[in-house]
Amino acid sequence: MANIAFLEELFEQYQQDPASLAPDWRSWFDALGMAGTAAVNGQGKDSPSVATVPAGVGGNGVRQPVATHTPHAEELVSPDGIATGRAVAIANGHVHLADAPAGEAMPLPLAPVATGTAGEERVAFLQDRVDQLVRAYRVRGHLMAEIDPLGRPRPGLPELDPQFYHLTEADMDRSFSTDTIEGPQSMSLRQIIKRLRNTYCRAIGVQFMHMDDLRVRQWLQVRMEGCENRIQLDRKQQLRIYRQMTTAAVFEEFIQKRFLGAKSFSLEGSESLIPLVEMSIERAASQDIGDIVLAMAHRGRLNVLANVMGKSPQRIFREFADMDPELHVGRGDVKYHLGHSTDHAAANGKNVHLTLCFNPSHLEFVNPVAIGRMRARQDRSGDRARQNGMVILIHGDAAFAGEGIIQETLNLSELEAYCTGGTLHVIVNNQIGFTTAPRESRSCTYATDVAKMLQIPIFHVNGEDPEAVAQVVNLAMDFRREFQRDVVVDMYCFRRRGHNEADEPAFTQPALYRVIERRPSVHESYLEKLLKLGGITREEAMQIADEHRARLDKELSVAKSEDYVHRSDVGGVWAFYV
Repeated sequence: MANIAFLEELFEQYQQDPASLAPDWRSWFDALGMAGTAAVNGQGKDSPSVATVPAGVGGNGVRQPVATHTPHAEELVSPDGIATGRAVAIANGHVHLADAPAGEAMPLPLAPVATGTAGEERVAFLQDRVDQLVRAYRVRGHLMAEIDPLGRPRPGLPELDPQFYHLTEADMDRSFSTDTIEGPQSMSLRQIIKRLRNTYCRAIGVQFMHMDDLRVRQWLQVRMEGCENRIQLDRKQQLRIYRQMTTAAVFEEFIQKRFLGAKSFSLEGSESLIPLVEMSIERAASQDIGDIVLAMAHRGRLNVLANVMGKSPQRIFREFADMDPELHVGRGDVKYHLGHSTDHAAANGKNVHLTLCFNPSHLEFVNPVAIGRMRARQDRSGDRARQNGMVILIHGDAAFAGEGIIQETLNLSELEAYCTGGTLHVIVNNQIGFTTAPRESRSCTYATDVAKMLQIPIFHVNGEDPEAVAQVVNLAMDFRREFQRDVVVDMYCFRRRGHNEADEPAFTQPALYRVIERRPSVHESYLEKLLKLGGITREEAMQIADEHRARLDKELSVAKSEDYVHRSDVGGVWAFYV
């Protein structure tokens, strides 16, 4: 390996003339003391001396320029940015790299630091290890995040344990510099760990350290660490989210009761999708975006049509009852394939035109069509900056990992001939594909891992925490606007029923559905939180649900009436052909 040969060359040079080495290398070899001399003489071969590698040798075996300062955290890490536990052993005149045993984490060796007083050396050593711990949370914190609404435990990570860096309980209240963390200039180790856990290990997990651009990473760090990745919503905003979730839940409940046994591909367990899309549209309106093209598959599509796109429930109910058979060829499942267009009146008074694309049965095939529609609109309107319109694609977790068209579409996203200024990808991650668990359907950790082919962040969020969803939506939309790149929101949720309402999921996933059966609905969980905060009373909550049930009952009555008149919702130049 190139780095071993480089170290041996330096060691030979040190033996011949120590003064010829750079100061940091000379100090490093000096720190080996008699152990190094003994090794040269062939003594002590059974217990070689150990120290960390200073600047100049990268973890990828590439010789690097030698700095003239004490090595810092980022110079003692593996290519992916995590401290490796790799050490240097000098024995019999040769330099060796020692690794931890296979499958085990090796604590970082106690490293010598630059010469100085003992107190200064200790402070420098501890600060270096704290910096490595901070980076470890940024790189690996998402693996400990509480993103699963079913509460299943995730395995611990040794590199997020302070002891891995030889930081003890005695160091927890010691003050350290936090220049690299957004916030105060110094904090105790206890405060640093709390801030990092709140930022990267609560209901939001973020993958962003794979991006090469330091400026982009720092932009995200400032936005996340400054507020500990949490948004503060006022009572009005909380009530709006609760109302949207209740509307989504009541719609699904109504369909189940009024059209017993009919397939609706229910959104139950994933109701947070409705406020997520609504908040994305509102954020787009605040960014002067006036045109949004959406595309999605069957899961939750009817709910989105009714509660986001503004399609009349009357029309949906007539499609369920198949009361207008002459309108559609094929009938049956056609209601899950129809598109819709509408104008959304945003809270800031602006109108945003929404288009939900018609959807084929072939999963994810609509994605490049939706992006192509937006690109055509931008070209036709002269929007060369790609700022007046955007695309929102709603995926399933199994499809995002399994369909090759996902990779093909992502690959087009930053090409000049195809780009649209960034697409918001939303994954409704109900952690099951038809009847198949993730461990049996993909070889990667996350359904979103294919998106790491791009220089974009991936936000994993617990769908049972609507306020975490709100934080992620704001971050994702602002990132898309700032850097004109795609962005991924992976919303973890669950599927209350089978793949469709005719399936019994407990037959194929009994353990999973025993857990799901005991879970309250998402909007009920959020209601309990609001009740504790005093943001709403139970009577007010019941009134919201009752009002929506009454509205749906009225819509159903109209839909079933004999004098119902069908009115086409096709507009523009097509209105003359219908």
